[in-house]
Amino acid sequence: MTPEQVTLVQESFKKVAPIADKAADLFYDRLFTIAPEVRPMFPADLSQQKKKLMQVLATTVTNLHQPEAIMPAVEELDASMSPMA
Repeated sequence: MTPEQVTLVQESFKKVAPIADKAADLFYDRLFTIAPEVRPMFPADLSQQKKKLMQVLATTVTNLHQPEAIMPAVEELDASMSPMA
């Protein structure tokens, strides 16, 4: 990504952050509408999953200029989604 693209993403995310709960609701509602077959992969209560999603997005957006800082958060989210978690 160019520095300008990083800035655009970060500025856009500043508008999403205050409505993180609603954004997560919209994301999962849309996901399960377009891909209902993935719903069983998630817990019935999505509250913790939604928080993790928004935390990973925040970490990712904040660190777009240093991808190595993003990977631990992404790996943690991946691990929490595994059937054994």
